[in-house]
Amino acid sequence: SSYDANQTLKTQLENAMLAIWFALLFAVHQQALASDGQVTYVVGGWLPQDREAARKALTPIFQDYLTDAVGKTMNPPAKFIFKVADYDEATSSREMIMNGEIDMLYTVSGSIACKSAEFSWVPLASQRYLFGSEAIGCDATAIYSLLNNSAVTKIEDLKGKKVGCGVLYAGATYYQGMQALLDHGVHMYRDMEQVRFYGSDYMAYYQAVVSGELDVAFTSAWWLAKNGFDRNGLLRYLDQQDLVYEGDEFPTAASRITPSFGVVISDKVSWQIKRKVYNPAQH
Repeated sequence: SSYDANQTLKTQLENAMLAIWFALLFAVHQQALASDGQVTYVVGGWLPQDREAARKALTPIFQDYLTDAVGKTMNPPAKFIFKVADYDEATSSREMIMNGEIDMLYTVSGSIACKSAEFSWVPLASQRYLFGSEAIGCDATAIYSLLNNSAVTKIEDLKGKKVGCGVLYAGATYYQGMQALLDHGVHMYRDMEQVRFYGSDYMAYYQAVVSGELDVAFTSAWWLAKNGFDRNGLLRYLDQQDLVYEGDEFPTAASRITPSFGVVISDKVSWQIKRKVYNPAQH
C-alpha cells in the first residue's frame, strides 16, 4: 500500500540521517586524533605585540606546558598546539572558530564576551590584577582622594569639590565613577565645583590629586596597581567598581601579569578538559 511505502521511505530516510550523523561524529573524532593516537586541541592566542613575539611568548604556555601538564594525564594522551590569532584576516579568531580550526582562545575580556555570546563558548579563566588584596580587571575603577585631605573622607563629601576624569564616557575613567557618585546622591555636573578631563594621561591627574590641584579622581584601578600607587600610603580609596562578565564557569585567577586577558573555550570540549585546563590557567 501507499502507506507502507511511505513508512518504508520514512524509515530509510531516518536511517540515512542517522548514518550521516554517525559518519560526521566519526569524522570529527578522527580529525581530533593525531597520527600517533593523541587527541589534539588547538589554542589560538593574541598579545599586543607582533605575531612572532606573541608566538614565542605563548607557545611555551599553551602548547608545551599544557601538553605536559594536562595532555599526559588524559587517556588517550592529548597534544595542545598553539596558533597566533587576530593579526590579520587570515588569522581572524572568528573565522578560525567558524572553520573549526581552534578549540580554545587566549584573548582580551571583550573578545571573550563576544565569543561567548556568538558561539556559546565558555569563559574559562581570566587573569586579574591584584589591587591591594583584591583581584580586579583592567575595567575596574578606583575613586580616590589624598589621604591627608581631611575634607574628603567619603563620597558624600565630594559636593563642591574638583574631580578629574579620563576619557568622556570611558568605563573605568568616567562612567563607573559617575555612577558610583549617583549611587551616593552626588551628581557630577550639578554638585561638583569643577570636572576636568585628562584623556588617557592617568599620571597627570594622579599628580593633580597628590599636589592638591584636584580633590578626587576616577581612574583605572589596574593602572594604579601596576604603578604601585595602591600601596604607597598616599591615597584614600573612596570606592571601587569592577565590571563582572556573566557566564564564567570557574572563578577568575589573580595575577599581576596581564590584566583582563583570559581563556575562552569551545562548548564542545568536555567539562573534564575544561577543568584540567583551568587549573594551570590560574598560574
